[in-house]
Amino acid sequence: MISLDFNGREQLYYQLYDRLFQGIINGTYAVGECIPSESELMEVYQVSRSTARRSMEMLANDGFVKKQRGLGTVVISTHPKHSPQHVARYSRKRDMTDVIAQKKVIEFGVIDAPSEISDALSLNLNTPVICLKRVRVGDTEPYYLEINYFEKEYVPEMLNRDFSEESLRVYLDKTYNIQWSYATQEIFAIVAEEEIAKLLKVNVGEPLLHIKRISFDVNDVPREYVDTYYLADKYHLEIELTI
Repeated sequence: MISLDFNGREQLYYQLYDRLFQGIINGTYAVGECIPSESELMEVYQVSRSTARRSMEMLANDGFVKKQRGLGTVVISTHPKHSPQHVARYSRKRDMTDVIAQKKVIEFGVIDAPSEISDALSLNLNTPVICLKRVRVGDTEPYYLEINYFEKEYVPEMLNRDFSEESLRVYLDKTYNIQWSYATQEIFAIVAEEEIAKLLKVNVGEPLLHIKRISFDVNDVPREYVDTYYLADKYHLEIELTI
């Protein structure tokens, strides 16, 4: 159990929300299981009932948990409902139940936007952008590489966070109140080049699934560009279409 920081730099309800969120994504609270009650959270973390209740409400509003009569507050999902991955999502081809899933930060800083990134985000060439490169692993085995790009002026405070633990999507929603509208994606097959092969621990030339995604806010402004590289033998895509 990680104690909360009571020095006032970050709201207690958000800190508690993040502790519970981490428990959900790392499997401490699996889908179908209950998270601690408000009274238990008050006792363990020494917070008020209003703080515990607000954290629980945030989890429910984000689609992670739901109250069930006679049981308590039950985990119903490991992905926030405002994530664009509800449109195009990946599913596991192999069981990760017995492994600890986490994201390792490989690179996190500011770069001058190259042409592909500046075009995708409608920015001038060489505009400063934040680049967050992470590898998703199960225990020590890589599963995919994800690289996120944002205009630095739009989300400058994210440079002060640790996104090996914290959910990037939830942080953007809670800190900047970004309202996502839609995303466009390109999906195609590639072979692993040397740098990516090293990060994913595969041979150069191994087949990968490459997805490029641009996410737009409600004002139709592109705010996030994502490059993701999936190992072809571990993931496949399921696409939901409306007729």
